[in-house]
Parts: sequence; structure tokens; C-alpha cells
Amino acid sequence: MVDKISRMKLKVCFVGERAVGKSSLINRYMRNVFSHEYRGTLGAHLNIVKIQEAVTPDHLVEAEVALFDLMGERGLRDAFRDVLFWGTHGFVAVADVARPETIRSLPSWVRTVQAVAGEIPFRIVMNKVDMLRNGAVTPEDTAWLLSTFPGVPFSLTSARTGEGIENAIHGLIEVMIEVALARSTAKRATKIVGQKILMFAQRRGATGISNKELLTAIRGSDPNLVMEEVEDLHRLGFITMEVSGPGSFRIKVTQKGEEEIKESQHTERIVEVPT
Repeated sequence: MVDKISRMKLKVCFVGERAVGKSSLINRYMRNVFSHEYRGTLGAHLNIVKIQEAVTPDHLVEAEVALFDLMGERGLRDAFRDVLFWGTHGFVAVADVARPETIRSLPSWVRTVQAVAGEIPFRIVMNKVDMLRNGAVTPEDTAWLLSTFPGVPFSLTSARTGEGIENAIHGLIEVMIEVALARSTAKRATKIVGQKILMFAQRRGATGISNKELLTAIRGSDPNLVMEEVEDLHRLGFITMEVSGPGSFRIKVTQKGEEEIKESQHTERIVEVPT
């Protein structure tokens, strides 16, 4: 039985040189179709796929994933990189196994995305393996990939046959979901510390609670995190702070803080995960 549903929106970008098969990979993944006719992508195309993933027997994730198919033009990429890659949660860097120059261009694409989106999950996809006689990447290219992208998963795919595509794309999405949930958990843990601070201060009523008493009451939490939360609660108007000496202060809950405490006591079964 599902007790909790987490909803999130994720953005994936497909990057790489012209004619490496980015559009064909997306079409095969989403619609299970393939066209032998090459049509270069102009600008960016958006495709939406909805995924349900059971992370535990009682926890279901509903993800709306935007797949951005980007033109393999470096000039456009560099001119509009902030617009193209802002808010990206993961990306697929695609190369054509039959064209070594597209493989060697991958670091440039990876660096450009990471310059905007940061260290987000990504996967290297070596497409068109059906064009190779032995169906394998050369030992030289394999060694170069492993040394250039240590620890980064890479997949051999064929948009024509469908080989490896489901595992490559869905595998990346699964990692993105894990990252989003982990970040949400960290934010929730911080919020819990804030709630504890408010509740401890509320129990003291008009006398409030000193910072030393607060650190003693919230044992096990990082003292720096506790103090950061005190500052945030003060800026938000949930508490007042009265300095009682060098390095000492006392906090009291405001009316706004009382309302926040009441609101935080309502548990939700359906959670929108901030991404």
C-alpha cells in the first residue's frame, strides 16, 4: 500500500554534435519509432514524459520529465548556454561511434552544461553501434572515455534497433530522482531543526530560551546548523532575539511563529519535491 507520493519536475538535456542521433534516441525512447531520414534539429525541441517509480513499497514518485533535444551547433550552444541549461537536473552526452571526432568533442559539451547547471548526473551515450561490424567501441576510444570521464556511466545504443536506449535514459532518470529525493530529505531535516527550535521556545513562553539551553535541548544536531536556523527564523519574523551578554542571547516565539508551528503540525501524504 502506498503511504506517500512525491511529485517532481525534472529537466534532461541531450547534447552532442550534429547527426549523432539525439532526436532519434528520444523518438525511440518515447514513441518506439525510428526514421532513416535525417532532419537536423533547429534550436531546441521539448518532449514530456511522465514516469512513476516505486522507490520503496510504500513510497511512489511521480515525475514529469522534460527531455530537451538540442541542436548540435556549438555557436548556438555557447551563445545561449545560460538559457538552454539553466535548471537542468541531468543530461545525456551523445556521440556517434563511427565518427571519432564526435567522441572527442564530448568534454566540450560536458563542460558547457556543467558551467551552468553544476555537478549534476549525466551519462555518456555511444550511439549507432549497429553501424559497427563487431558492435564494439575501439579499445583506444574505450580507454580514452574511461580516463576522461572516470566513474561516469556510458552506454552503447542504437536508435535504429532500440538497443540500450531504455537502460541508458531511464537509468539516468532514476539517478536524478534519487538526487532530488536526497536533496529534499536534507531540506526537510533542516526544516525539522527549525521546527524544534520554535517548539522549544514556545514551551518556555514569555521567558523564552537561551542559545546555550537551546543547544543542550537539541543534542545531536550540528551547532552551526542550529545557529543558522535561529538566524533564518529571526529574519522570517518567527522569533525575537534578545542579547543578554557577549555571545549569549534569548529567543521568544512571535505570533507569526505560533502560526508556523500550527501549520507544520499538518502532515502531507502527497509532497511536491522542490527541484
